[in-house]
Amino acid sequence: MLRTIINKEILENITSPKFVFTFLLCTILILLAVYAGVGNYRSELKEYHSALALNEKNLESQTSWGLIAGMGMKITKPPQVLGCMISGIQDAVGRNATVNIAFDPSLVDSRYDSNPVFAIFGPLDLALIVKIVLSLFAILFTYDAIVGEKERGTLKLSLANRVPRDQVILGKAIGSFVSLLVPLVIPFLIGLIMLNLFPDVHLSGDDWARIGLIFLFFLLYLFVFFTLGLFVSARTNRSSSSLFILLFVWVVFIFVVPKGAVVLSKYMRPVPSVHEINSEKDAYLQQIQNEAIEGRRTFFQENPQEDTPEWRQKAQEWGAAFQQELTAKIDAKNAELEEAYQAKRRAQQLLALNLSRISPSSALTFGTQSLSKTGIQEHERFLNAIKSYKPIFTKFINGKLTENIGTGGQPPKPDLDELPRMDFKPMSLNDSFMLALPDLVVMALMIIVLFAGTFVSFLRYDIR
Repeated sequence: MLRTIINKEILENITSPKFVFTFLLCTILILLAVYAGVGNYRSELKEYHSALALNEKNLESQTSWGLIAGMGMKITKPPQVLGCMISGIQDAVGRNATVNIAFDPSLVDSRYDSNPVFAIFGPLDLALIVKIVLSLFAILFTYDAIVGEKERGTLKLSLANRVPRDQVILGKAIGSFVSLLVPLVIPFLIGLIMLNLFPDVHLSGDDWARIGLIFLFFLLYLFVFFTLGLFVSARTNRSSSSLFILLFVWVVFIFVVPKGAVVLSKYMRPVPSVHEINSEKDAYLQQIQNEAIEGRRTFFQENPQEDTPEWRQKAQEWGAAFQQELTAKIDAKNAELEEAYQAKRRAQQLLALNLSRISPSSALTFGTQSLSKTGIQEHERFLNAIKSYKPIFTKFINGKLTENIGTGGQPPKPDLDELPRMDFKPMSLNDSFMLALPDLVVMALMIIVLFAGTFVSFLRYDIR
């Protein structure tokens, strides 16, 4: 009997005009999103390699370590291959940072900076399609699944044949959800095939595992709205009422809760602007520069310059110690200001994330971005790696600069093989999954609660 009910639901759904429309629209959107994502990734990959080559060329053209100290080391963030599917925040945040001995590094030059048109329309990716389009179709598939049959009289006729209610609701749930999966699964598989047709898109075993987990998030997200539709349909007496309630909840989940959580967190956990922090850093840097001028003046007054090896050795040792002292002060002050700022920012961010997680759309966003390495955590890891590299670069450059103090003559051309390079490793699959796990649990709990509510409501449903 259960199989008969499932087959009936599948047949009714796949032969309906709404299924054909859903399938065609999702196929067009998903394939378009994958194609656009691949195009963006290939463009970013080309820009990344060009930036690396240009940076190396600029370094090779410098004739002294002093010039390299002034120019700094330019670091470019590599694009993520899974950004073809989940764009995340990588277009909105900076991609390049310059590390030198004076300023605290920050990421600049986002894709929106180079082309503001992208900021107007935003990215089209699979997460957006599932979050908005397919969730809406999940509601349209289920808003009249129970109350509609009551209005048409078919529910009363079915239950008059002594069909158990638990089998009816299970059959409806399984059959309708399988029908809803077809517009997602088939275009998704075609999109994966399309990805492999591009020679510069290389997916590792780790990437395929991440894609599988991302697809699991898609399934859970759709099942949340699917069970929500069944639940409301089992609690109302008119299809119009069911559709109105579901559309209201859909708008709240998709738009109101995520935006409201951000706004509310700003008032509950205020954070100073980046410009205020940078102003404090610049003011302290100016203070240190004045100290440097005064310190050098004092040293040469107390130690008049002499053309002797002893004086040059003394000047070299003093210059190394003094330069290291000044840069240590700058780094310490910047770290103090940055730590206070980041602590406030993390508190605000955590509050916003936790408040927004009551919406399944936020859980889908956070989970898929964590798995695709295009979310805020990966961005912060890269920025922290740059900040950790700065003192290493500063110490090395200071050492090279003080080697030639008082020696006179033309300094030797820098050997770039000696220059320390930043080593950044992307987040592991296990770490990404642990970040996404709370969002997975949130959606799983929603499904359990909603389906249990649907089951109990249907067992007590008045079919008259």
